[in-house]
Amino acid sequence: MLKVASFFAGIGGFDIGLERVGMKVVFQCEVNNFCQQVLKQHWPNNILHGDIKTLESRLIPDDVDLWCGGFPCQDLSLANQGKRKGLEGERSGLFSKYAELIAQRKPRWVIIENVPGLLNSNEGKDFQFLVQTLDELGYGVSWRVFDAKYFGTPQRRRRVFIVASFGTICSADVLFEDGSFDVAPRAGIGKKDIFARETGKSYQDPNLYIIQHAAVGRKPEAGPQSKGYRHDGEAFTLDSRGSADVICQTTNAIRVRDTTRVSKRLDSNRYRAIGNAVCVNIVEWIGKRIVEMENSTNVPSI
Repeated sequence: MLKVASFFAGIGGFDIGLERVGMKVVFQCEVNNFCQQVLKQHWPNNILHGDIKTLESRLIPDDVDLWCGGFPCQDLSLANQGKRKGLEGERSGLFSKYAELIAQRKPRWVIIENVPGLLNSNEGKDFQFLVQTLDELGYGVSWRVFDAKYFGTPQRRRRVFIVASFGTICSADVLFEDGSFDVAPRAGIGKKDIFARETGKSYQDPNLYIIQHAAVGRKPEAGPQSKGYRHDGEAFTLDSRGSADVICQTTNAIRVRDTTRVSKRLDSNRYRAIGNAVCVNIVEWIGKRIVEMENSTNVPSI
């Protein structure tokens, strides 16, 4: 059984996905108080550290095989056009602390998730720095952009996943299955991911209308942050401002905030946590392929 250390753990999206495939989470690091309460509720016996800035590598269990985490994206996100500080920013710059810990402990596997803006931040130099850092530490590094809508989730949520394997180049075999490079029959039409085909999970709900960020009266395509409306069974990317979203059914309009019947403050915390969370089904798919690779006798070395 692979043991996992979860960094920037949030409400445990990585943790749930990896435990679904038989791994065991033994360590978590998360600074947000609300998210800490969620983690304590579901993993009461785990070691839980707060701020990664104060974390020393000796506090992380020795026998952990896989480290995972999505460091803060605010300085990388395209939502902050004109304000993107990249890996020099105070929040996204926490990658350097994460890399420092990786250098001291060298886990067999590292998984990183972030917004696609990581790929072109600082004209691509930030992503180059990330890959080069892991490469110099002895890792084979691969990356791929996944969209949650192809993994049983009725939400358009594109994120880049980076898998690094220490001393081997098998990370590419984890992220790219046979047929990944098939050309779509026409522009704009791509095939569903193997995960969606295997599970048969629906990734659309045709009965839903989605209106985001009080965008009534605007065109569906208005704005880079999808500030508009749609009726194609697919939700916009959820974010920490989700209280402004409205989900409409054929006979009933519901403001999401009103459905929880809890305090507005708790509801705001909940939406912020969900907006920052990873897609569990994508993590499960990656975790399953790592387990298969671990059980394989043919692992290419660097």
